[in-house]
Amino acid sequence: MKRGHAIIIAFVAIALLLLVPLALSWKPKWFSRQFWRRVACNDGIDNDGDGYTDYPADPGCKRRWDRSELNRFIECDDGIDNDGDGYIDRSDAGCSSPRDNDESNCGDGICEGGETHQTCSADCTPPDSCSETDSGFDIWNQGSTYGYRNGNAYNNTDFCDNSTSLIEYYCSGTSCSMAGVDCSNYNATCNNGACQLQPQ
Repeated sequence: MKRGHAIIIAFVAIALLLLVPLALSWKPKWFSRQFWRRVACNDGIDNDGDGYTDYPADPGCKRRWDRSELNRFIECDDGIDNDGDGYIDRSDAGCSSPRDNDESNCGDGICEGGETHQTCSADCTPPDSCSETDSGFDIWNQGSTYGYRNGNAYNNTDFCDNSTSLIEYYCSGTSCSMAGVDCSNYNATCNNGACQLQPQ
């Protein structure tokens, strides 16, 4: 046998003598009782207070060795105040169970979470809006603007402040605007909420 081969065999033998005892004495951490006492999903405790304990009962436990019983993908089991009402998960009136994925609670007087006026008019006011019956800023025809501003409904109709002064309402996007118009600048008078030309 060549000397080089003998040296390699000797090194391998020494390595085996050192490593085999270590390998035999090593155990994965999940074999230890201490490990299982630390994992939330196998400790016999309802860690997140949702009424369910450990895997597989708790919806936050996907595996027995999970370190948390919370589920970040479910609003009523993620440990977060998703709707901003000061209550979290099962403490929130909007949560019917830890499997409920919407903390908002229609009827509690708070427009929260994914609620809108369309889905929960009891909590959410209508968005600002403006509609009109004439063609916008039209001084020659009486018109009205109507809609909502800050949750309050409004309805404004053009009117004459005096024989020559017109108060004209018109929409600017979702807002209602008002302008005073001097009909005399157009050789007109104001009558019935509109400027009317004087006969020549």
